[in-house]
Amino acid sequence: MTKITKEKIEDKKNNLIEIYQGLKNLQKLRLKDLKENIEDLWAVSFGLVAGVEAILDISQFILAEKGIKIESYNKIPEKLFENKIIDKNFKNKMIQIIGFRNRAIHNYPSLDEKVVYNILQNDVEDFKKFLKTVEKIK
Repeated sequence: MTKITKEKIEDKKNNLIEIYQGLKNLQKLRLKDLKENIEDLWAVSFGLVAGVEAILDISQFILAEKGIKIESYNKIPEKLFENKIIDKNFKNKMIQIIGFRNRAIHNYPSLDEKVVYNILQNDVEDFKKFLKTVEKIK
């Protein structure tokens, strides 16, 4: 891996760590908070989208180093899986979080607070899992 790519990945990893920590802090929110306070819903949604974006950016750097070009974000999980960078379970998880990202960005007003809350409570650890996976790549 080139020095420049390593530096770019390191920057994105640091960004993802910050996002992860912020989302962990937001886990204290209740579903009621997200329903009653639009700012809380926005904060959580933005954090989740930013985390997914960081994962996608890191993934693209890794794949580009292997000479793999990606036409769309939806292709990233399969390419990572094919190249034995992630396992099947995480591939499926990535497909779900990319779907959430797309809904959040393109149809923001229809976001379901329950979905956002469930992702916040149950899926934020996947960001950390991804970081551990990236650490193994040399």
